[in-house]
Amino acid sequence: MPHRDARTRTVRAVALTAMAVLGLATGSARAEPENASASHEPSVDIFGNISEKVTHRSGPHTQATRQFAPPTGSSAPNANPISYHRGPVMTSVSKVVVIWYGNWAQSNGTDNAAGQQIILDALYGLSAPPKAGMTNYAGVTTAAGSSLGQWTESNGMAVTQLSSPTIVQYSQHTSATYGGYTLTDATVQSLVASYAGSAPDPNAIYLVLSSSDIGESSGFLTSYCGWHTYSNVGRTTIKYGFIGNPNRSLGSCNVNTAGVSPNGNPAVDAMISVIAHELEETVSDPLLNAWYNRQDYENGDMCAWTFGNAQSQLPNGAYYNVTLPTASGGSRHYLVQRALARSNSKCYVNATGAIQ
Repeated sequence: MPHRDARTRTVRAVALTAMAVLGLATGSARAEPENASASHEPSVDIFGNISEKVTHRSGPHTQATRQFAPPTGSSAPNANPISYHRGPVMTSVSKVVVIWYGNWAQSNGTDNAAGQQIILDALYGLSAPPKAGMTNYAGVTTAAGSSLGQWTESNGMAVTQLSSPTIVQYSQHTSATYGGYTLTDATVQSLVASYAGSAPDPNAIYLVLSSSDIGESSGFLTSYCGWHTYSNVGRTTIKYGFIGNPNRSLGSCNVNTAGVSPNGNPAVDAMISVIAHELEETVSDPLLNAWYNRQDYENGDMCAWTFGNAQSQLPNGAYYNVTLPTASGGSRHYLVQRALARSNSKCYVNATGAIQ
């Protein structure tokens, strides 16, 4: 979805967001930007919203009752390929910092320890090199072992990781400090700053993952399923995102067969697809001034809500398109939105034996 690059473009950006949510064509929201630095950070308005963030639009609500395979998407090149705008990429990811917000110890079948483990396994799997019989999803977005990715910056350095095998976890119960049951963009930012502490890591990606009883006032479930941006903590610029558990309105962020999913937790499985989307955009456009197109779409936006031709169906009726390793030596299936290849502007499920 559209970027927000400069403070002076806030009004224009809000208009573009509304147009994009309605599916209307949008033009560029900005002039050619200078490289972002710690002197600038996305601003917060009086409502606690950050306009300079990149959202992953929600899917059609009717798909909550889908009884057929998720959409494969086009195999042709995108009409408006993304290009480089001089900003940095994340050439490595030191760790993923997960901040579990809300109540992740519920008896509702989704906000629980098992659901958290599914997400942790996915974060590990998205960082791992391919193994026999498994999928190298991350290779579409990275330079390592694939000609499809190669998201580079001015000095020639390239993205090499989508995620990290190093995962640090924190839990924050619902707190009035952060808005209670309704987060804002500003309180998400505050959460990240709090847990980044006195030694924030510029090479980490911080993710606020909220339980299904938590709202986000800037449009979670109504206009988006997640978002990413950056902020300054002291003199350090950090990259972070928000993805909520969509169980209250599952059709907004899920396209699998009604009531089932690859890992038996439809809402968490839906989160994983959005997490992968936000990670690939964070590493290729961390400061919102690197890789995007004339419509201000990033890597993941070009392939949003398409899942390719490599879908398989499990005995429970759920569809999946990637199989990733877990830290314990096993594997899990996931249904994950495709990623963009820089080399030809096509969308792929994986890079090893590239499948569209």
